[in-house]
Amino acid sequence: MNFINKLFSVLGFAEPVTLKRFTGNNLLPEKIFLLSINNQSSDLLKQAINQLKITVCEKLEEQAVEALIIDATSYVDENSYQQLYSKVQLSLKHLAENAKLLVIADAVSPKQSTQANTYSQAIVGFTKSLAKELGRKGSTANIVFIDDHNCITNKSSDNTLKSATSTALKSSLAFFLSSKSAFVSGQDIKVAPEKVASNSLPTKSKNKKTAIVTGAAQGIGATIASKLTDEGYFVIGVDIEPMKFLLVENMVKLQGEAFILDVSHKLAGIQLSELAQQYNGFDLIVHNAGITRDKTLAKMPEHWWQQTIAINLLSVININSELIDNGAINIGGKIICLSSMNGIAGQGGQTNYACSKAGIIGYVASMADELTAKNITINAVAPGFIETKMTAQVPFFTREIGRRISALGQGGLPIDVAETIAFLADDASYAISGQTLRVCGLNMIGS
Repeated sequence: MNFINKLFSVLGFAEPVTLKRFTGNNLLPEKIFLLSINNQSSDLLKQAINQLKITVCEKLEEQAVEALIIDATSYVDENSYQQLYSKVQLSLKHLAENAKLLVIADAVSPKQSTQANTYSQAIVGFTKSLAKELGRKGSTANIVFIDDHNCITNKSSDNTLKSATSTALKSSLAFFLSSKSAFVSGQDIKVAPEKVASNSLPTKSKNKKTAIVTGAAQGIGATIASKLTDEGYFVIGVDIEPMKFLLVENMVKLQGEAFILDVSHKLAGIQLSELAQQYNGFDLIVHNAGITRDKTLAKMPEHWWQQTIAINLLSVININSELIDNGAINIGGKIICLSSMNGIAGQGGQTNYACSKAGIIGYVASMADELTAKNITINAVAPGFIETKMTAQVPFFTREIGRRISALGQGGLPIDVAETIAFLADDASYAISGQTLRVCGLNMIGS
């Protein structure tokens, strides 16, 4: 234990476990354990798991469990709460370090009874609290909600919808049970196959897809661009003139294209629409560009407020408006916006930044239905404390506290954000839209 860890151990912070991240050959464990509340298993869930081509076990063994699914899709009565307690408690002693626990449940819906909806919401508090308990072992707990009670409980006669549900589930299972979600914990995401357009089911694309990443010269943006290149995208990196050298250097390495642009300029959307014509439209837009201009509101210059809102929020709205109106985003396209934990919990000295990032969350939720009709999904990713050159400049104790107050007891890496964006950008994530997924290791407070 080094000096810093000893110091924070005295303050009550446990030494963090080294997180197991994806290295190219450790995506999923060989076995997944499945426990069903009330002993009622969803056939659709089993089908989705089987598509992952790994062994499914329904009885816990003495060996350490790396991945555990709790099937909570069938609320019966008050005893379901007792079942949730007893079955999950029994499983905890079997969990290995860096284990993945995933709860599958029915989303709150008019199709459910009041009692079932109450249970669905109760699972959120249960899972977030459990995630905070598991974090000291580097383990995570998350929830995938199915936004169609009839389908997940096998009452639907629509085979197409059933197939869509299992496909949507497979995508989420593959992410949350894998090492790609190492810094994502205490989160819930909703898959809603019934709400997506009928012709938006994932298909294999013959041509290389084109992605735009703003703020791609360095930090998280550069890592996103690199990850998307690995995923097979042709990446166009966007950044401002002062970052030209770094941007060009990165794009040459990735065999992509550098495009110099101030996203807050009133003509930015038009310029990107014209660029889209050269590539037969864009398949993915990642709005990563952003700034911080921190001061208490009482001392904040007006131009700091305006600049932060213009770059972090208004540029996203304006650029998307132009691209959508001009048909520059292809059918099946994805829009992913960068929000922030501070947009959810707030932060002193960041009223401008938090305002802009909270606005992104509202914008994404509001646009989802409109874009569904155009076969486009829109989501947000909200990073917490991520280790970058910027956070390295934060004063020592502030930086260390920022690292330690997550359930996982450490900061995340840019690749954690990039992996989450790649998940939401995947064709198989077509049933996820209008949502914000946090990449924060689950902050112990303010979340």
